[in-house]
Amino acid sequence: MDSGFVIEVAFRALWMAFVLCGPILISLLIVGLVIGIIQAATSVNESSVAFIPKLVVIAVVMLIAGPVSLAIFVDYLREVIQELPEILR
Repeated sequence: MDSGFVIEVAFRALWMAFVLCGPILISLLIVGLVIGIIQAATSVNESSVAFIPKLVVIAVVMLIAGPVSLAIFVDYLREVIQELPEILR
């Protein structure tokens, strides 16, 4: 097992984390920005005003992107498990 292989495995793991967390984080960023602008314009600084929409967006995005993310993760795990004999040499 050489250092190039370890770097490739670490890069693929980080990329998988980015792919799985990306849709949720991007949607929360957009919702947080919109709610922040609305709160600044209306001077309403209630914390639940920001929390409830973010909670709803997380639920909707997970319902929409969840099956696709799970399929991508299962494919990644299948590849890693198939490479285990090469890793353990």
